[in-house]
Amino acid sequence: MSGAPTVDVVIPAYDEERHIGRCLDCVLAQDYRADKVKVYAVDAGGSDATGRILRERAAAEPRLTVLGGERRRWQPEALNLALAAGEGELVARVDARNFIAPDYLTRAVEALAEAGPEVAVVGGHRDHRGETPFGRAVALAQTSRLGVGGSVYAAGTEPQRTLVDTIPYGVFRRSALEAVGEFDTALPVAEDEDMTWRLRQAGYKVLLDRALEQVYVPRSSFGAAFEQYRVYGRNRVRVVRKHPGFLRPYHLVPAAAVALAGSAVGLAPFSRGARRALSGGAAAYGGLLALTALRAAPREPALAARVAAACVALHAGYGVGMLGELTRRAS
Repeated sequence: MSGAPTVDVVIPAYDEERHIGRCLDCVLAQDYRADKVKVYAVDAGGSDATGRILRERAAAEPRLTVLGGERRRWQPEALNLALAAGEGELVARVDARNFIAPDYLTRAVEALAEAGPEVAVVGGHRDHRGETPFGRAVALAQTSRLGVGGSVYAAGTEPQRTLVDTIPYGVFRRSALEAVGEFDTALPVAEDEDMTWRLRQAGYKVLLDRALEQVYVPRSSFGAAFEQYRVYGRNRVRVVRKHPGFLRPYHLVPAAAVALAGSAVGLAPFSRGARRALSGGAAAYGGLLALTALRAAPREPALAARVAAACVALHAGYGVGMLGELTRRAS
């Protein structure tokens, strides 16, 4: 990299009219040299005003280029479109629901320069902040160990800089991306896991730097959170089929729990053992939910109940998605 490398910020945006304006405000307010930054926002073909907002902003901001809009694009295809349009030495992947701190790019450049060329991507801690009471509960569920499996970029308990297996919404070296190939369009929402896996297999490292601060807005309803995690579960199966070594035991827990619970419910009218298993499992899971909820929201009983419901949405959605994809593959 040069002393002040050029940075392409790429933003896929699908039905994000509520958030895209603030996202752009944060990106365009970076304290990094403005002449070194270009922004490529991809209108992913949604039905709301996202595309109109993007084009109105681009008319007044020469650093912003808007791509797409003519049809639906999932995230990897949108990212590939933006990558092909730019030529920056670094590529900062920013989500429309992510609001990066003013020094985000500056700190990312510093981290990559200090880490050396073996580090292909650096990402930061995400501060989950819900916009509704249930959205706040989803944020607390996602950042609990019961919600995200102890993920270091959500839990906030690891050293400031540490090597990790994967990172969402990172700042990549373009040379590393070119070395391993574009984002896989067969993985609609798991493209980051696939990309960081391929980078690590190619000998690169993935760095978490908690100095890179960003706010993330989670889904605001039970149904939206369930659907988001159903898609995650479905695509986790696809990632593991492509990269079997990616699988970790905890990836299977939600699907196994959903399968066992469904079996117990089906057998309960005919089997005392199934009824006991169902009762015992429900009690154990309820206890974990209660403990997690009370720890997450100790002074807000109403919010604690929502945290428990949010955990159910995440677990059930993920488990149903994984089982559905496994069933589809087997048929």
